[in-house]
Amino acid sequence: MKLKAIEAFLRVWPQWATCLTVALMAISIGLTIGWTSPFLARLTLEDSEIPITDEEGSWIVSLLPFGRLFGAIGGSVTMEYYGSKRSLLMSGIPIIISWICIIFANSAFWLYVFRISAGISFGMYYSCFAFYIGEIASANIRGALVSTIVNGMPFGTLIGNIMGSHVSMMCFGLVSLVLTICFMTVFPLLPQSPHYYVRQNNAIEAKKTIQWYHRKSNVNVELEIIEDFVQSSKSTNFRDKINQIMERKNRRAFYMIILLFIFMQLSGLNTVTYYMEIIIRSAKVTSLEPATVVIISTGIGIVIGWISVYLIDRCGRKVLIAVSCGCVIIAMVLLGLHFLLLEQNFEPKSLEWLPILAMILFMMMSIGLIPVPSTILSELFPDDLKSIAGFTASITSALFAFICSRTYQPLIDLMSEKYVFWMYAIAMTVCLVYSITEMPETKGKTLQEIQDMLASESKKGGSSSEITRTVR
Repeated sequence: MKLKAIEAFLRVWPQWATCLTVALMAISIGLTIGWTSPFLARLTLEDSEIPITDEEGSWIVSLLPFGRLFGAIGGSVTMEYYGSKRSLLMSGIPIIISWICIIFANSAFWLYVFRISAGISFGMYYSCFAFYIGEIASANIRGALVSTIVNGMPFGTLIGNIMGSHVSMMCFGLVSLVLTICFMTVFPLLPQSPHYYVRQNNAIEAKKTIQWYHRKSNVNVELEIIEDFVQSSKSTNFRDKINQIMERKNRRAFYMIILLFIFMQLSGLNTVTYYMEIIIRSAKVTSLEPATVVIISTGIGIVIGWISVYLIDRCGRKVLIAVSCGCVIIAMVLLGLHFLLLEQNFEPKSLEWLPILAMILFMMMSIGLIPVPSTILSELFPDDLKSIAGFTASITSALFAFICSRTYQPLIDLMSEKYVFWMYAIAMTVCLVYSITEMPETKGKTLQEIQDMLASESKKGGSSSEITRTVR
């Protein structure tokens, strides 16, 4: 049994090595997210190193997703012309600029530049990383690889939460800059994907990369599968792409990706994460330091995220996102209930367990709501629609992240915390129903098999539920 496991690992270790390298960039982006909660709480104090107002704090939070809008455009354009690997590499440049801004920041202006630059990297990265991994991964571990990279972000967030509570902003920037430079140094050494060379009609290099990424595989068979996949979706001009998008199977795939990324943001992913320490303070939790609650919750989220790496190719995508939605619904209901009880003058000490439990349950989003949309994104689209799909997913996620984060504080001021959290619960209820009834299950299928399955059901005019049954 051990020999089989070792042999299986030896066949795919280059894929895991690539995955961990790409995850370095995810961790770096996670650091920009983790920076927010501790430093926002620190900077809004009267005696902070760079005093900022609540309004400026709201902009600091929302400018990261605002920058993602531009990154989504840039990432999709570079992927279309230079491929997913080069686009991934270029995504490291803006975040290097952002860390330099943090090192020398002495006013809110530099914090704005930091967030916009980091957001551009975030948008570029999200536009292409799933496609690069999808092209180099074996079907039976594709979900695990994508999930591993996605979970690099909460890992970076945890490190950011811990560092932000103990070090200066300059030290934070220096550590983060070194990590990003490590990615920029190692990643260029990895080979392009076989799909890239097939698109360039370079069969010799394609075979070399297949040999590197898929050890002990039949190179000629693998090459033929990739050639069929690339050729079956090859369009020559923009009009062809538009016609292809309007095909029933591709249209439904775009609708699905847009909705999944919208639901991800409507879960409170950005707002609760960015404002977590402030939320804990507002909830009057005193038995634990707010920063400690943030660190514990984020740590639990990482553990849950790594569990999803194991489960996503075993239990499937539908189960994980359904479980994730259910837990976030409970979390948001409990959080809203806590603030309602506080308004009714209940003793805060007796209610402290509610927000702490809610934050822990909220982190169950790491098992499905965070990794599944990116995994589905890497699987559903034909080769020549990948850059458009990446742009659509990234711009949708960025736009709704910006809307949610920018409107969070005004909504709190307008209607109080409880109604905002209950709005998130309602959105997650809709997501739960949608994921159960409409999402196809794609675990264990090659990219070509997924296209064949979707095309077959589209010709039959089958419903989404029929697609789900076909996959099962």
